[in-house]
Amino acid sequence: MDIRAPLPRSWRTAFALLAWLALLLGAALALTLALRPDRRDALRQADRLFSAGRYHEALSVLTPLAPALPEAQARLGMLRALRGEHTQAERQLRAAMLRGLGPVEYQRALLYLGRALADSGRYDLAARTWALVEDCRSVEACAYRGPARVLAADEALRRGEYLLASAGLQAALAGPLPTLWAESARYRLALVRANEDSEAARRDLALAVAPERADPLIAPLLPAVGDGPLRLQAALDAPPAGRPQILGLFYLSLGLYGLAEEQFARVDPHGPDALGAAAYAAYTRWRAGDASGGLQRLQALVEAHPDDPRARTLLALTYLTTDAGDAAQDELDTVARLRPDDPGVALAWASWHAARREYDQASRAYTRALALAPDSERGRYALLAAKFHLATTFELCETGLPFAETAAAAAPGDPQALTLLAAHRYHCGQFAGAAEAARAARRTGGGPDAFYYLGAALAALGDAEQARSALIRAADLAPASDWRRRAELALGMLPLYASSK
Repeated sequence: MDIRAPLPRSWRTAFALLAWLALLLGAALALTLALRPDRRDALRQADRLFSAGRYHEALSVLTPLAPALPEAQARLGMLRALRGEHTQAERQLRAAMLRGLGPVEYQRALLYLGRALADSGRYDLAARTWALVEDCRSVEACAYRGPARVLAADEALRRGEYLLASAGLQAALAGPLPTLWAESARYRLALVRANEDSEAARRDLALAVAPERADPLIAPLLPAVGDGPLRLQAALDAPPAGRPQILGLFYLSLGLYGLAEEQFARVDPHGPDALGAAAYAAYTRWRAGDASGGLQRLQALVEAHPDDPRARTLLALTYLTTDAGDAAQDELDTVARLRPDDPGVALAWASWHAARREYDQASRAYTRALALAPDSERGRYALLAAKFHLATTFELCETGLPFAETAAAAAPGDPQALTLLAAHRYHCGQFAGAAEAARAARRTGGGPDAFYYLGAALAALGDAEQARSALIRAADLAPASDWRRRAELALGMLPLYASSK
């Protein structure tokens, strides 16, 4: 047969048909591959949810994905760390590292592993874990050294290791550091420096921070700043004579007991603040863990200055927390004679009765404190009284609810007062009113408790869809708190609400 001769028509038709079938099969295969679920797409979806703070939804995506992808397992460990599930977080993160992670993924996992270890009380191991971040092999991976130094320094600061904290913060600020991390480090460095050098602290607070991009997946680890810089600036701007007392009280409120004691020791021993500083220094010693030393110093102050109510009130407070109720009563009796119309003394009596579970008398003491309080302070006293009734559930609706209403009326823009009102209304069966108060709290910056009570009230009203949204938000706002656990429990009950509607 001559190969140059044209193929018979039947053969040409057969070859064309085969080519057409091959093209069709290729297109079908391509379509199948295109439509097949991509695990990486699911991981990217989880990252978007994680970065947006939607942890509850991210958990549902990551849980089935973790066995297939080590990166997903690492994300699951990160999420467990944020939820306060330290053992599970450590297990997932270590397993993901053993399976193999890229340099950036590995450094990120180390940050979260250190956080889980520190939160579970293994501080030295956490510090060694964060130190491993220093060993990085690329520009992208080395970007995590600064945040690791900030985390280690913040932990040292909380433990009273001020020199170590200062050195770590300076090292963090010396290299590239994302903007918000730099602001947090700068504030904490100013905190430490303010103890010795107020001008250096002022410079730290005023220092401009260069804009640097941050990995959104490590944003939840960022140590909070809050209104700390403003409060520190106010303390630094106080007149020099009164600055040590003010700065000492600020340190005391932050639990920085060593710095607080140093400031109280610098108060002029012959000035008007001397006795108060001595009382607060003794109380700080007690709070720092030296119970016997702090108590003895307070007792000595009371003996030396029997007519000063401050030392006696602090002494009564220490007695209350050490189950020395009779001794606390003696001190409060004396303070009451010295200041019979002081609402603060009535509050102290309320605490004394509450510690003894004499709730009816504690409630009467709160009522007296509110009656004695000046108009500008009535909201604060009503808030404390409402908190007592909510915590103990004693006469919650009869007496606690009116206190909550008074607190909310006195401070209509206070999310704490509005949330407390929502809580009382919810527990008293006023679900529509509870939802209204919770929404107001949400608009004014309410936290997870406001969203929880909004979700609980909406669930009771039968609005399961909106309830679910509010409860998930409550869980996401405080993933390591009781509010998350309560919200998830309520989420599990939503079908019950929906079926009973």
